[in-house]
Amino acid sequence: MMVYLENIAQISILQFETSGKTQHYVASFEDRHFEINESVARLIGTMQESSTLSEVSQKYRGENGRQYSEPEIEKIIERYIGPIFHALQTPQKHPFLFKIELLSQSTIEQFSNILKLAFNRYIITGLVLCITTLEIYLILHETILVSFGEVNLYVILGVILLLLLSSFVHEVGHASACRHYKIKHGGVGFGLYLTFPVFYTDVSETWKLKRRERLVVNMAGVYFQLILLIPFFITYFLTGNHIIKWFLLTVNIGFLITLNPFFKFDGYWIVSDLLGVSNLRKKSGELIQFFIKKLFKREIGKAPYLSQIKCTERTALIVYTVIVNLFFVFYFFFLIPAFIYRFYTSFPPLIEQLIYRLSSGQTIGFDLIQALCVQLLFMALIIYLLVRMLMPFLVNIKIHVRKKHAAE
Repeated sequence: MMVYLENIAQISILQFETSGKTQHYVASFEDRHFEINESVARLIGTMQESSTLSEVSQKYRGENGRQYSEPEIEKIIERYIGPIFHALQTPQKHPFLFKIELLSQSTIEQFSNILKLAFNRYIITGLVLCITTLEIYLILHETILVSFGEVNLYVILGVILLLLLSSFVHEVGHASACRHYKIKHGGVGFGLYLTFPVFYTDVSETWKLKRRERLVVNMAGVYFQLILLIPFFITYFLTGNHIIKWFLLTVNIGFLITLNPFFKFDGYWIVSDLLGVSNLRKKSGELIQFFIKKLFKREIGKAPYLSQIKCTERTALIVYTVIVNLFFVFYFFFLIPAFIYRFYTSFPPLIEQLIYRLSSGQTIGFDLIQALCVQLLFMALIIYLLVRMLMPFLVNIKIHVRKKHAAE
């Protein structure tokens, strides 16, 4: 317990703006951030002003002014503050199947310290008007009609290189917004989220910001990508270049993925801040469990977060919960099985075609190589995803079996 008192000064407390009916706070310790309620925040404040457990017991008052004995205070500290210190002993959970940092924080700061100027309100207004005009013109322009005959190896490679540049600019956008609000950001890395290859930037310090400021940080990636597109729009309108045309199309379609609220991309965090609900996925899951228990008349236990937020956000959270769970049912029980079935039926003929061409000395076309590589890549990602999902269940079964044998 003395260890907690000695290290409690390292925890910083800031108000956390949510849609809850009561005030919540963020407790930050060693680059980890925890949402806590007002009682826990006051207890941490009392501990920071005290040198002994007895002093904490004398100063701290719970709800309704209740005073706690030293053993009671010790139990409360262990239950609510202990996990903040113990969290450093366990690896931080992240949604990636794999990740690696490509550029360090100091490298990215060379860009973000300058580009934070893009968040001046007048600059934002001018750029958004310009981008909107160009996007509308692109949609209405007759030469944007898609023709797959334009696509060849050079177009594909060119688009990939431009997409890598666009993804880098996207992450610099998040980092620049962090610098605009005077908080830290991490480096830029690459990872696999479900079956999606993605770039990422650590912007966990945004928990210290207000909801409106968090929204700006979350939208900053797309904002910077749109800024990057301005010269490409103009070049395409003047030249009709096929690489730029497909790059513009691909990026705009990519925005639909980035801004969707189902996966933990930018759209998820935007919805989270619009609703004022942190850990949105977890709390929507709690809501499902609540309705299931209520339907089967089981003991509900702790009330879901739904009961703690305002009416408008409560309704929106219910709608989001229904839609997101329907989407994941569709994704895991239709899309993935459909791809596996297609792989099973179409991949063997492709292999047969490859063997035939090799044995007969025929030229192997790029289309055949592309089809084989894409199907193999996606199949490998799906297998890796399923293994990662099943691993916790297999570990729990293994632990259960060991305990059972030990008891016997």
